[in-house]
Amino acid sequence: MHTRDEPSRPGGGASAQPPDRKPRVSVVVPVRNEVRYIEACLGRLLDQDYPRDRIEILVVDGMSQDGTRETVERVRAATVRGAGGEAPVIRLIDNPTRQRASALNAGIRASAGDVVVRVDARSVIPRTYVGQCVRTLLETGADNVGGVQRPLADAPMQEAIGIAMAHPFGIGNAQFRLGRKSGYVDTVYLGSFRREVFDRVGLFDDVAPVLSEDSDINQRIRERGGKIYLNIDICVHYYPRETLGDLCRLYFRYGGARAGNLIKHGKLTSWRQAVPPAFLAAVVTLGSVALVHRTFLPGFGVLLAGYGACDLAVSGYLAGNRRRWHLWPRLAAVFPCVHISWALGFFRRFCERSRTGRFWSD
Repeated sequence: MHTRDEPSRPGGGASAQPPDRKPRVSVVVPVRNEVRYIEACLGRLLDQDYPRDRIEILVVDGMSQDGTRETVERVRAATVRGAGGEAPVIRLIDNPTRQRASALNAGIRASAGDVVVRVDARSVIPRTYVGQCVRTLLETGADNVGGVQRPLADAPMQEAIGIAMAHPFGIGNAQFRLGRKSGYVDTVYLGSFRREVFDRVGLFDDVAPVLSEDSDINQRIRERGGKIYLNIDICVHYYPRETLGDLCRLYFRYGGARAGNLIKHGKLTSWRQAVPPAFLAAVVTLGSVALVHRTFLPGFGVLLAGYGACDLAVSGYLAGNRRRWHLWPRLAAVFPCVHISWALGFFRRFCERSRTGRFWSD
């Protein structure tokens, strides 16, 4: 079950706003141990071209221990001084559960905006981001709007990870990563929500043990007749993981979270979500059979060789197209890392669920 709490709303509703004023915006930033990125993130939020008196920034911290909280407080204090003693733009909220869904819910409950904009600490948003999101919401009538996700990198491996995550061989048809055309989609990166959508579908699910919280709420929005819109004119850069180990752990969690969505809703929202577990299942099944019946060994070899050839070909094309041949071996390592980690996380979640004796949730 997902949470059904209705978000509290200090300061009234959207209907109380004069028609000539822009909607109030609450930016919710869930963080935990992001001292490397949080100050720059807040700086970009404070520099938005949207009216300053129509934005509030809520940083929801999962009890960071690396200086993130102190950095937020320092930026907040400097903002108050710079504003001549006006009410602070930035608020720091505790998230003792350390879960992302709980952080988002805490921010929504404490917010006063007509629009709730999610921004992650690693996101690098343009100065026009909030204004573009609000304008797209108003023009399309969508319930949630997002833009295209583009990678930034400080090192070759991080660059390779970012490139792989923007190619169909790595992520299938995820439109917010490919950015080919604007339109209605199944999910978006980050998200800018009309406030009333949470009254219709509830808040983010912070009850399910493993879940992709953004995909879940977008699925609930669409199942209740709402719309999710991708505007490719909105571009958000982000910093990918820096190492293969971090990437494997991330996609292991992603796979488990996607299995959690399947367990909860009883269906997947896109064919791309079935490909990694189907491939791994085929490899394991065919390999096991080949150990007993050697007549299946050629088929097993063809499957692995075909995947390896695709991996090397796509990696070589991406590296050569950028004239950055040193990325070729890194890219060739990133793709299987993503696919296998995602599939292992997916199957592990199902194994954990099956031990409870009930396969599907109510």
